[in-house]
Amino acid sequence: MRRYANIATLVLVNLLWAAQYPAYKVAAASMSPATLNFWVLLCSTILLLPFSIASGRRDPPGNRRLDPRSALDLVLLGTLGILPPSLLLSWGIARSTASNAAIIQLTIPVLMVVLAIILLNERVTALRVASLVIALVGTVLTSKPDLRGDVVSTRMLAGNAVILLSGMGSAFYNTYSKKLLPRFGGRLVLIYTYLVGCASCAVISWFADDRPFYLIRGYPPGVWLSIAVLAGFTWGLAMVLWMWVLSRLQAGQVSVSIYLLSIFGVLLSAITLGERIRLPQVAGGLLVFAATYLTSEYESRREAARAPTNAD
Repeated sequence: MRRYANIATLVLVNLLWAAQYPAYKVAAASMSPATLNFWVLLCSTILLLPFSIASGRRDPPGNRRLDPRSALDLVLLGTLGILPPSLLLSWGIARSTASNAAIIQLTIPVLMVVLAIILLNERVTALRVASLVIALVGTVLTSKPDLRGDVVSTRMLAGNAVILLSGMGSAFYNTYSKKLLPRFGGRLVLIYTYLVGCASCAVISWFADDRPFYLIRGYPPGVWLSIAVLAGFTWGLAMVLWMWVLSRLQAGQVSVSIYLLSIFGVLLSAITLGERIRLPQVAGGLLVFAATYLTSEYESRREAARAPTNAD
């Protein structure tokens, strides 16, 4: 069963990520994006610290020291990779809709493949291209009712444009972080970059918000529940699992799995709002799962089978 651990992890990660859209929508109605993401990233860091300390004690001493180059990489990752999918996403969803965000962020897998080629020198394979196409077709089938809506209406244009920028940040973080994983490990990369993002949100809130981040009295319970969901699941458990599977597979392989976000968005809507699931949505979901399997489990097994032949 261990050989299916990668695909099972990718499914779980995207299920946890799917909770961010309604959570951001609820919290952003009462709290500014900078304040909201300051508390989300701070809580996530606090949750991750004990696990990082425990894993650090098992590692050889000195292998995680920060040199100037690594520090620069982490600051770059924390600003360009953390602020867009946190600060910009919450700002955009507040002016658009959660379903629009899920649809617009379908650009992330393609952006990841492009960035993996540029930043990590990963190769483009016919299987990966075919999987991207299969997954995109499946996602369009699943999201067809939403695609008829106001995803490009004038009223929501600014919010949708910012959501697109947030997707670019996600693609950058998911790809560029792979360069730092061998040295620091997933949890430490998350903690360093979350601290950079947290400090940035605090500065932005201090100068831009009428109500700074440290004035927390008066927010409704729903805001703090949303922060708990975002910190514990979206930016906590989901990101730890994502870093784990990213260390096992190439960025181009795991990128296809992000199409599962829209699938789980439809399922969560059916569970929480009583919306019907139609046959095209079921077919679309099966296509996305098939594409995820092709680029994670199937491609890994095929390359493993070829390895002895290439070594001879």
